[in-house]
Amino acid sequence: MATGTAADADPLAAQARDFLLASLATAYPQPELAATLAGLADHPALGAMARAVDEGGLPALERTYVDLFDRGKGRVSLYETEHGRMRGLSKGHDLADLAGFYHAFGLELDASDLHELGDHVAVELEFYGLLLLKQALLSAAGDGEGAAIVLDARHKFLADHLGRFVDVIAAQPAVGAAPAYAPVLRWAAELVAGECAALAVTPAPLDFFFGEREPDDVECGAKVRLPVVD
Repeated sequence: MATGTAADADPLAAQARDFLLASLATAYPQPELAATLAGLADHPALGAMARAVDEGGLPALERTYVDLFDRGKGRVSLYETEHGRMRGLSKGHDLADLAGFYHAFGLELDASDLHELGDHVAVELEFYGLLLLKQALLSAAGDGEGAAIVLDARHKFLADHLGRFVDVIAAQPAVGAAPAYAPVLRWAAELVAGECAALAVTPAPLDFFFGEREPDDVECGAKVRLPVVD
C-alpha cells in the first residue's frame, strides 16, 4: 500500500471508521454504543445488534455480553493473552509489548475509566483504527516519512497482536450462535484479514482452549481503554 499521498487519505479514513465501529461493538455495551447503533439498523454487520438494542434495550445486550464473553458457562475470551497454548508464559511480555505500541503513539491507557484491558479485542481494534487515521492525516499533509512509520507499526501490530486471534473468536460456536454478536465478530475478523492481506502480513495464529487454564495464568487488575477519538 502506498503512503504519503493525498489520494490515500480517504480510503484510510474509511477503514479507520470501520475499525472504530468494530471496536465500539466488541467492547462492553455502553450508552455510546446504543446511540451509535440507532442509525445503523441496515448495516450488514451491526444491524442485528441495533435491532437487539431497539427491542430489548441496552441491559439485554449487556447480559448477552456477560454470558458470552465474561462469566458464562461457555465463555469465549475477548483477550489476546487468554489465547494460545503458552499464554501463561507470554502474558506479561505481550501486555508490555502492547503498552509499548500505545505509548509510542502518545496513547496512554486510562486507568480511571475501568473498561477493558490493553489486550482486549476492542482496545486493539480501536488502536489499529487510530493508526489508520493517523496515517491518513500524515498522508494528506504530505508527510511521507511519518506515514511510513505508521505503516510499519500497522505491519508489526497485525503480525504480533491483532492479526493473531480475532478470527479465532469469530469461529467459536458460541459466538456463531449469538445473533447480535456473530455478524459483528465475523466483520471484525474480515476487517483484520483484509488488512493482513493488503499488507502481506501472515500472523502466527493463536488457538483458544475452552475451559483450560494454566497454573501460571495471571489475572490483571484495572481494566482500561484508549481515549475515544471523534
